[in-house]
Amino acid sequence: MAFAIVHFTVGFVSLLALLWLVPITRYRLTGAFLGGIWALTPDAGKILEGRPGAWFAALHDSGTADLFALHATLDRPLFRAHNIELTFLSLVTLGVAFLLYDRRFGHTPAASVSGSAGPADRDHDRL
Repeated sequence: MAFAIVHFTVGFVSLLALLWLVPITRYRLTGAFLGGIWALTPDAGKILEGRPGAWFAALHDSGTADLFALHATLDRPLFRAHNIELTFLSLVTLGVAFLLYDRRFGHTPAASVSGSAGPADRDHDRL
């Protein structure tokens, strides 16, 4: 079984890549965060008790769990044997995704032509 952070980052980065292609202007990171939560959904059986816990446990053990950002695939013994490497790789991928996202969608303040700051730029000096 892969660590939860691996499941989360696979869901987050996958949905962020998908949302990169959609012409929306807001809530890309919120959508990506929800993708990470979606990827963790089959593991809810580990924290819930009773009937909901049993339902999520059955979902986790079925092939349907791959609909949750390849959850079942990441829990196979092949990947389980490389948990540390997968965690490192997923966090590096998350960092690269943030850097690419910032490069594409980040905003930088416009510099003035004369080099002097306007009154709005100097408001913070009054504090």
